[in-house]
Amino acid sequence: MTVEELTPADLLAEGFHARLNRLALAHAPVILLVRNDGFAGETPLPLAFANPCLVDLAPAFRIRGARIRPEALGATLTRAREVCAAGHGPFLVELMTVT
Repeated sequence: MTVEELTPADLLAEGFHARLNRLALAHAPVILLVRNDGFAGETPLPLAFANPCLVDLAPAFRIRGARIRPEALGATLTRAREVCAAGHGPFLVELMTVT
């Protein structure tokens, strides 16, 4: 099982949504950890995404997700690993790094 660290800008890359769809269809045991600092590169998230809540992508692809603060990261990654190990992966984690 892998944990891939991403930034919001990575979600804007061409092909990301198609890749997420493929991972979801394959029930791939992948944890996608998006470190949300409020920006996609140089652009504030509200100007880069119609919905700046990035974890809202998860239900669109019928995968599980969580929007968390740093103090919940360990417990959330443990839960995500359990979900992936049970064949229900991938899992999208939006780690809020802005206050």
